Amino acid sequence: MSHLFDKKIVEAFGETLAAVAKESLPAAVEDVLATPGLTDHLARTVEREVQRFAETELGVPPILRFTDEFAFFDDYLRLAYESTGMSQKWCSRWWAHRSVRFRIRSMWLAYESLVRRDPATCDEVFLRTIGDHHMPLLTGERSPMVACTSGHQPGKPLKSDPIEEGTL
Repeated sequence: MSHLFDKKIVEAFGETLAAVAKESLPAAVEDVLATPGLTDHLARTVEREVQRFAETELGVPPILRFTDEFAFFDDYLRLAYESTGMSQKWCSRWWAHRSVRFRIRSMWLAYESLVRRDPATCDEVFLRTIGDHHMPLLTGERSPMVACTSGHQPGKPLKSDPIEEGTL
């Protein structure tokens, strides 16, 4: 029934709609193309889709915002979480603490994943859900760097006895 109704509308108004479209469509297209920033937006969208295709279909490694966890720390994390003074536990040789480096590396990888999925909101989401979780553990009373008050003190890994045969 609906198809029949659509057909009747096209029969009754088709010529009029075609004439209006022919007259107004070029101006409407011109208005859209004159939208400020449209070209930049389209270029970014195309670039993002080409990169996604290259990664998923061609196996091209992703373009990272930061080359490694050290660049991520220097150029992002240490600026986002400034020192709060005496109560903050931190060691300038953070990278020598395996557990700290492990956490910062996993934060960096999570950030890189977020920035590829949604560059507009990645900072807010990262800080709220990842950084604000890990940084109090790295700088608080339970910090692996708590012994580094006057200089670097290496941490010790958790103890682990060899797995007994037949356990697995």
